Amino acid sequence: MLKEGQNNELYRLLNNVVPKSVLSNKNRNRSWIYGYNSKYDIVVISKTGEIGDVIEVSGLKIALPKAPKECIQRHTDKKQQYWERQDIPKQLSKIQSIFQWNEMPSEFKSRWVDYIEQEFDYREEGCWFMNRGVPTYITGAHYMYLQWTNIDVGYPDYREANRLLYIFWEACKADKRSFGMTYLKIRRSGFSFMSSSECVNT
Repeated sequence: MLKEGQNNELYRLLNNVVPKSVLSNKNRNRSWIYGYNSKYDIVVISKTGEIGDVIEVSGLKIALPKAPKECIQRHTDKKQQYWERQDIPKQLSKIQSIFQWNEMPSEFKSRWVDYIEQEFDYREEGCWFMNRGVPTYITGAHYMYLQWTNIDVGYPDYREANRLLYIFWEACKADKRSFGMTYLKIRRSGFSFMSSSECVNT
């Protein structure tokens, strides 16, 4: 993530879009509503009622969720902090349908229900992970793609350009003024797999 006032070729971090007093009050009350906020001309993609940074992608101001105190972090060494897909637990990988799940004993279901609900939460709200010491947000659809979508080369790699594409796409879904998104792409960028992943996720 950029520092305040910094730009790169894909997006820029905006300063003082929302007054600090308003931001802290509304975050405290968890009163930010997912969708377009006409007062501050931002599209809120947070589903927690709290927002953090506001970035601009292709002229659209997007309010990201507020970063949690703790992000997914599997290494203390910053050089080893990056997105890592987690393998599905072996006990669950044997279940191929809801019918098989329903036939499992209640003790088995109780053991795995928290894991399953957490995965659905990540798919709905997105998640944060540490990326070389920087808290980094990915949307729920992007999480679905990275964690659960098997593509022609196995599972996809994390790419910053894809993260911004998914953030912009989430803003298009949140903004009722939007009719969708036009995306100019190159071949072999993974867009077909990302699109099919989003269809499955929906």
